Amino acid sequence: MVLIGKRIKDLRNKYKYTQTELAEMVGVTKSTIAAYENDSRLPSFDVLIKMSKVFKVSVDSILMDNTSVILDAHGLNVQQLEILEFLIAHFRNSNQVKAFSSDFTPELRKYIDDYTIPKLNDKK
Repeated sequence: MVLIGKRIKDLRNKYKYTQTELAEMVGVTKSTIAAYENDSRLPSFDVLIKMSKVFKVSVDSILMDNTSVILDAHGLNVQQLEILEFLIAHFRNSNQVKAFSSDFTPELRKYIDDYTIPKLNDKK
């Protein structure tokens, strides 16, 4: 049996939800959430999907306790999504998350500048 109760409880506490609040968001009772957290009951697929949306993580993140995070990109256009994908790849490759840093490579700065994002050095 997969022990996911601690993960659910940790995520719930991270977002500062009570068991009752989480139960309302995913459509179950407070006692059902308590049972999930005690590992005496497993959530259905539907509930896991709802929890993944509430906590902004992937379902496998809940099941396997990895740190996959889902970014909400609703409302972004194609160019903005491309920039976001490029930035994520850049941060993964460099293993640094120094947003708005002078450490950006010339390639990254040109990529951002090409899409008319306000220049990072012009912030005053």
